[in-house]
Amino acid sequence: MPSNKTTSVFTLLDIGRSLQRMISTHYNKPYWIKTEIAKLNAYTKSGHCYPDLVEKQNGQVLAQMRATIWSDTFKTISRQFEETTKKPISEGMTVLLLAKVNYHPSYGFSLNILDIDAGFTLGEMAKEKLESLKRLKAEGIFNLNRALNFPKIPQRIAVISVNTSKGYQDFMNIISKSHSRFNFKIELFPALLQGDKAITSIAEALENIKNRKQEFDLVSIIRGGGGDVGLSCYDSFALASKVARFPLPVISGIGHSTNETLVEMVTFANKITPTDVAYFFISIFQERWEELQNLHSKFTGSVKFKLKEEQQNLKLSHHDFKTQVNVLLQNHNYQLKEQRQRIKSTMPSLIRTRFDNLKNSGYRLGWLTQQQFQNQKKDLFQLSKTLQKESKSKIENQQQQLTYLSSTLSLLSPERLLSRGYTLNLVNDKIIKSSTELKPGDRLKTMFSDGYAESDVIKIEPHEKN
Repeated sequence: MPSNKTTSVFTLLDIGRSLQRMISTHYNKPYWIKTEIAKLNAYTKSGHCYPDLVEKQNGQVLAQMRATIWSDTFKTISRQFEETTKKPISEGMTVLLLAKVNYHPSYGFSLNILDIDAGFTLGEMAKEKLESLKRLKAEGIFNLNRALNFPKIPQRIAVISVNTSKGYQDFMNIISKSHSRFNFKIELFPALLQGDKAITSIAEALENIKNRKQEFDLVSIIRGGGGDVGLSCYDSFALASKVARFPLPVISGIGHSTNETLVEMVTFANKITPTDVAYFFISIFQERWEELQNLHSKFTGSVKFKLKEEQQNLKLSHHDFKTQVNVLLQNHNYQLKEQRQRIKSTMPSLIRTRFDNLKNSGYRLGWLTQQQFQNQKKDLFQLSKTLQKESKSKIENQQQQLTYLSSTLSLLSPERLLSRGYTLNLVNDKIIKSSTELKPGDRLKTMFSDGYAESDVIKIEPHEKN
């Protein structure tokens, strides 16, 4: 007890009421206060909200207070805030709020929140987005995903979405209609698509895909049917950074927003809606199909032209060879005929001469003349036989050469060579005959008897000369 009887003694209620009067006197109007919402404490049953407010500096709490937002006020503020920022009031936000300072002896000190300036929060969000954008560029990761090589045919697609999402259903409907022409392989990786938890959920889905990246050609993040509310998670630096660094091309289709999010900025391509993403994939298949059709037409035309040209050359060669053989045979026949005619014309004179000689020599030399005559006759017969044999052999040799050349030309035809395992190599529809005609990076087309294959020239190594 105080020793001095004049000392005043106050009850706790007296102090509380005194503070209440002082605060109501000195803080008799609302104040605009910049603060962070540490915890929202919204109760759906009563509709009231009791947020914990905090001010920090370098991670240290400088001030903290409790506040109240009554049910009707909270409904109005929440609706207006969401319409302006496209995002609900949530914990961790820095806000500018209009509040009246209250003190009650029983409930203590609190701020009664009357309004929240959504425009200020929108500006803070834009400022944070701009800072994140600058950071992405400063760290050199903004264009990483766009710099990846896009697959020639994006067939194996990992989709991050929700199977109950209207956007995912629209995407799959369009893809399934093209299945008769193009064979897509789609695998869904479920994830939350909006709200603060979406950042972690989408990041986990990306990590799961990354662990199986060899199974996919690209990734698509699709979301539809939810409007623009909840898209702020796609302005997260952490999520945008993960997408930008992802080892596969990422295609986004997360809504109808005209204000592009950070995630959409760093993806390989932003197609706005899931429907647009589906048509984008189909258009790539269509382009590749048309390219193959054009190449097939060009190749078929080139082969037909080459075959026709070779057939014409073969005909000309065959005609020339046949003409030469005929001329050769005619020359031999003419020479043979001359020889026969010469023999035929000289033989009677020779016989008469011999006969006269025999007659003049008398019967004394009869037996010698007769023997000589027989020898000459035998020689003549042998000469005739030899000429016939040589002529026949010459003609047979020429016919064998003609047959051999005809067989050789048949074996050297393009169709026969291809069927025997040989191949025909072309670059830009030009036949390649030597490795010196190639350079690294050339697209080499190899023709077989039953089709063709394409390959890229990586290295050229000529044979060493002995």
